[in-house]
Amino acid sequence: MSKADAQLLSSDLTAQAALLASGALSSRELVQQQLTAIAASQPVINSYLQVDAEAALAAAAESDRRRGAGMAGPLEGLPVAVKDNIDVAGMITTAGMETRRHDTPAAADNPAVAALRAAGAVIVGKLNMHEAAMGADNDNPFYGACHNPHRPGYTPGGSSGGSGAAVAAGLCSAALGTDTMGSVRIPASYCGVVGLKPSWGALSTRGTVALCRRLDHIGPLTRSARDLGVLLQVMAGFDADCAQSRAIHFAPVQAGPLRIGVVDFGTAAEVAADVQGAFEEGLRVLSGLGHRLQPLPAPQFSSGQARRAGLLMCEAEMLVEHAEAWAGDRGKFSPLLVKLMSWAEGRSAADLAAASQLADRAQVQLQQWLAQCDVLVMPTAPQRAFAFGTPVPASQADLTAYANMAGNPALSVPLPVAAGELPAGMQLVGAIGTEKTLIALAEAFQQATAWQPALPQACNAWWPQ
Repeated sequence: MSKADAQLLSSDLTAQAALLASGALSSRELVQQQLTAIAASQPVINSYLQVDAEAALAAAAESDRRRGAGMAGPLEGLPVAVKDNIDVAGMITTAGMETRRHDTPAAADNPAVAALRAAGAVIVGKLNMHEAAMGADNDNPFYGACHNPHRPGYTPGGSSGGSGAAVAAGLCSAALGTDTMGSVRIPASYCGVVGLKPSWGALSTRGTVALCRRLDHIGPLTRSARDLGVLLQVMAGFDADCAQSRAIHFAPVQAGPLRIGVVDFGTAAEVAADVQGAFEEGLRVLSGLGHRLQPLPAPQFSSGQARRAGLLMCEAEMLVEHAEAWAGDRGKFSPLLVKLMSWAEGRSAADLAAASQLADRAQVQLQQWLAQCDVLVMPTAPQRAFAFGTPVPASQADLTAYANMAGNPALSVPLPVAAGELPAGMQLVGAIGTEKTLIALAEAFQQATAWQPALPQACNAWWPQ
């Protein structure tokens, strides 16, 4: 087996781009090492569902040719992977479902994927995910569980678990995920990477397998906050062929000290004591940067209520998205998904309208908090990653769902944790179009904590030498 340079592949996208620009590294060399690491990781991590090595190497060679001709794009030669509910031309979009395993390959890229290619990125493959994106542990019954690189046997989060795991384990320079109630940010938190859910509509969702069109977003996962700016700039844009697309104006970075809103959740959210402790240490870092903490009142209803309303909205829309398969062999759906979709079949139109109204209340709640601060901060997930085979916490998306229901941008950045501890994340939420401020704050936070990207210690057990 070929070697893979752990220091190179664990460095962030910005550092890898600099090596490519300097001529110290070719895209073909980088992609070949990436493919070697992916192959070694699969029996342990299982983050990829599809890899097209031949096409990736051909794209890398073409990238090197463009660079040599002085035509390098902003992401030239960098390997990027895509969650398998997002269309990549020539590859089947399974959405982690048995019902789609033998579908016709996608004829065209999703617009965000097309933008990545146009900027020079090399698409290396499609990533594991929770079945139909309807869950947050990525224990996929048809394609195998995706494991947390920090501790195999534990969830990487979901539904974009393969995206979080691949980025954390150095198996791509960046990844795309989808986020309906936290499915980019929860894997980012559990895997110790950075995940951004942009403002609703900023990235076109045309060419995706929908879960809930009101709540669905596409977002990038990276090893550092500084990587996010170029990815967002490349992928964002209005798509006239997508009903959910919006022309988002990205405001410049807000200068000066920020008012950092901190909600007193009390009993309204079940945050584990160790996560709360790490979060409070993160607040001290933000205070040390000169920002002012602004206490905010508890929500007017429990966070779990909004999350449950979002679940009904997802379950109902799945009955439409997967109607043909649902009318056929239900043995191709997992028992859990059958249970969820069957439950939705028994709900009334009034039940769905009530769920939508509760989502509106969650949106208003977030707007009221943000009226009193510049950036809202909270733990990303109420807990850290948990072992497969143990009860799945119902509360995983309680704190992330607000931003989906309101359409506001939200970012998860890793909190400092002791050696050997599983990662935890801090969520930053801003007004629509304030992505640049969130990214700048996350980058300053990482600089203040002297954070450096590195492979999880557990990766040493399978890393190709």
